[in-house]
Amino acid sequence: MLLFTTLALAAAVPSAAHETTDSTAAEQLGEVVVEARMQRTSATVSTYIPTRIQKNASQTGPDLLNRMGLPQLGLVSGNNITTNSGQSVALFINYVPASEQDLSGMRMEDVRKVEYYDYPQDPRFQGCDHVVNFVMQAYEYGGYVKAYANEFFRVSSGQLNLYSKLQYKKMTYDLAVGGWYCANDHFSQSSEETYRLPQPDGTVKVFERVAEPTEACTRQRSLWPTLKATYGTEKVTMVNTVGGSFFFSPKQNTSGTIHFIPADYPSTEYTDTRDTRTNSVTYSGYWNFILPHGNSINFSPYYSYAHTRQNTMYAERAGVPFRNDASDDTHRATAALRLVHDFGKAGNITVICNAQYNSNRTRYSGTSDATDRLTTLRLGPGLFYNYKNERFNGLVGGGFNYDLSRFGDTRERSTQPWVDASLQYSFNDKNSVGLEFHHATWTAASSDRSTAVVQSNPLFSYTGNPDLRPYKSFDVSARYVWMPSNGWSVSAFGSGWMLKDRYAYVYEASASGVLRTISQNVGGYSQWRYGMNATARLLDRKLMLNAQVSHRIVHDGAPFGWTRQGLMWYAQAFYYLGGWNFGVQYQSRQAGSNGSMTGVWSIERSAYAAIAGWGNSSWSIESRITNPFRRSRRTSSSVMTSADYDVRRTNYNHGCFIIVSGSYTFGYGKKVQRGNEATQQAGAASGILK
Repeated sequence: MLLFTTLALAAAVPSAAHETTDSTAAEQLGEVVVEARMQRTSATVSTYIPTRIQKNASQTGPDLLNRMGLPQLGLVSGNNITTNSGQSVALFINYVPASEQDLSGMRMEDVRKVEYYDYPQDPRFQGCDHVVNFVMQAYEYGGYVKAYANEFFRVSSGQLNLYSKLQYKKMTYDLAVGGWYCANDHFSQSSEETYRLPQPDGTVKVFERVAEPTEACTRQRSLWPTLKATYGTEKVTMVNTVGGSFFFSPKQNTSGTIHFIPADYPSTEYTDTRDTRTNSVTYSGYWNFILPHGNSINFSPYYSYAHTRQNTMYAERAGVPFRNDASDDTHRATAALRLVHDFGKAGNITVICNAQYNSNRTRYSGTSDATDRLTTLRLGPGLFYNYKNERFNGLVGGGFNYDLSRFGDTRERSTQPWVDASLQYSFNDKNSVGLEFHHATWTAASSDRSTAVVQSNPLFSYTGNPDLRPYKSFDVSARYVWMPSNGWSVSAFGSGWMLKDRYAYVYEASASGVLRTISQNVGGYSQWRYGMNATARLLDRKLMLNAQVSHRIVHDGAPFGWTRQGLMWYAQAFYYLGGWNFGVQYQSRQAGSNGSMTGVWSIERSAYAAIAGWGNSSWSIESRITNPFRRSRRTSSSVMTSADYDVRRTNYNHGCFIIVSGSYTFGYGKKVQRGNEATQQAGAASGILK
């Protein structure tokens, strides 16, 4: 905690009203302690200043966020950073876009403050809904090297990342390379399927097919290099990044037994083998120009190419094997242009145009011999108006999405509106409220429109629907943040997400089995979540307590027809003693929908962990043990019910595991700007039917 202490001694002054020859008595004032504000909120941004002990104990940006306990964020687990209600958060470092893995290369000592925004109108944030921005120390020249590694014991997984930064004058160069591996012989899944198959004589045959795994083997590895070049002045920022990602999974194998209830079919054994390889290259740019007379331009181009090969083989004893191979070539290009003019007290307007191009060519062989070709082009022009003053920040905007797609020989066009609105008000620098509304349309993925019919076992096959059209989404959210002092912060939140013209899986039964297809204009889908988050910082900020409780309600209409709810909560505590830090975490059972298409309700078991670590400005070492008293390997379960087909699945893995991680940063030169490191670049998503 930053403290400023003032000690004053006032010399006595002879009184004009009472003359005396006595010596003047000295009067001593008491100690005055002025505590710096470590957090504050407003209608536009909430600002937080991390302490030195928090930074020394943190190895990555997400780790620091979790230890700071921002009231707008949920529990940060790994690189998963979301708002309290589960909405995605865009990450920036010094107002430049950064992925979650970018944050693993930060030098934690250089973090000066963390900013949180809802619907910011700063053009540098590219219109993102929710933003976390790390503000780093600026330097003149030099560089640094950082190494970060972790190892999951019992799970046999780990990674090693190396980062190097060099800045000279107005140019900064980042070179990074990383890799990870996984050798897990314990991840597996059991299933209980209920089939209701109509027979030629008019009856319905009802039975259960139960698959129990006995052996499992997973081998995976990945390598990624990245090079980033940044040119920066007060008015110009130009960032260009190129990178690659090479993923190889030679084994995702399981074997086990299958039996039926009633035992109308003989029991058998099965083997399921899979191997996958994905290679991708990516370019991303970020160009921001501040012009005279309150104008600015922001342009962000992006391109990625990915090639994926996937081979699977499912076989039952004395049965016909089912081989399914697929390869996919995906191109994805986007460009976002934002022109801003500031009128001063009258607010500002932003003219935007977003463009997106996707191309998938997917080839199937085995149980299905087919080729899918899908190209989509979307143009999204729009206009925003933003007005703000000391207490109020209001935004309203809208536009249209013009979609042109070609699937095979079929061409399609559509025009759909989109709307954004945000109102935020700050009573003072301790209290703020916000309301948001968002409406947009979304196009179907290539894999959902596939014409291939893939058979995965003797009774089950699946396909896509080439006639899918864009669907609509509506988002609403509200929040209240209260920061009465440095020691406390509280937030209340609520959000809702509704779909129109959605599509969902439909299971069509015949005498020989079930075919999963995709149907549109089925029943509606919505989910709602509300709750509270509180953080207490005690003992001169050496002890942090953070907890959240929330309630989720999900309605999934036809063809599934259910409404379910779940109460969830978590609590964590961190204590700092010199260079040492200790923590405990507990997360209750998590229940929720597994997407709007699937009709699946998933439940993850509760989890708890103990943490111990040591760190300074260069070194950070941490060990974490999760679920030390758990013997069961069951980690999660899910259920889906429909008219002709039900399935219940249970996932197994290590219940208890230990993570040891460490980082070391070596700096050189004079005040180099640290942060916004190069990181793994994500390639385009595969279009293979799943």
